[in-house]
Amino acid sequence: MIISIGFVRSASQVLIKELDWNQNSLESKLVDVTDLPDFNLQALFIDDNEHFSSMVSLLEKEKAFYPILDAKDESLALSQFEALPAQAFRDLYLKVQGRWSMHQNFSSLENIWNITNHFRDLWKKDRLSFFEEMFYWMKRNIGATDLTIIFNDVIKSEEKDENNEKKERPKLVQSLLSGAKKGNFQQGGPKEKELMQVYLDKFHDVFEITEFHPTKGQFVATAQIERSPIIFMARTAQLNQLQRSLLAALFNGLQ
Repeated sequence: MIISIGFVRSASQVLIKELDWNQNSLESKLVDVTDLPDFNLQALFIDDNEHFSSMVSLLEKEKAFYPILDAKDESLALSQFEALPAQAFRDLYLKVQGRWSMHQNFSSLENIWNITNHFRDLWKKDRLSFFEEMFYWMKRNIGATDLTIIFNDVIKSEEKDENNEKKERPKLVQSLLSGAKKGNFQQGGPKEKELMQVYLDKFHDVFEITEFHPTKGQFVATAQIERSPIIFMARTAQLNQLQRSLLAALFNGLQ
């Protein structure tokens, strides 16, 4: 798991520090402000109002993906950020990301009725939009650096009938929506088919977190909506009871 936090260095440059969660090693890089949309940040610090003003239109789009913070609120200067050792960087990440995720959790709880109804309608009318919106909702609410959703899908497949004539027939396959900052749809293969079999006995429950290893940042959950199995695989460093209850409440409401 790679944790990336940026600090706006000037009106044109951002310093990004990246922590390898498992190796506990840090790397730094300078990037152009216009390249920010290409990076999967977990937070961005700004300590100059002029820099903020010059980036407003860009930050309006980016704030949906991670918290954008006033460095002064954390008593953090650019020089201090540059010199942060790995453990201090890790602690900073856990604090700011935990706070942002909690804000997302409370917002979701306050609107859980509308959110559940919206997802239920999408499930019936537009499955791809359902999974796309679920990807962003879950990623924000558990503070994941990346997320993969594996689900059953039906495609048209040409097969020969008993008369050796080609006919289109429905075929059950596994599809996935996977990505770091943004999700991309792909058709699965043998690995995804095998995963569905591995977790087969878990699909009796509406929703279950089957694995969570904070030291490795590994999260796996299974869900079932109208007998359709779904697997969620993510990287996240922390998962509290509020998040667990929120996820359970949503999937219980989708039945």
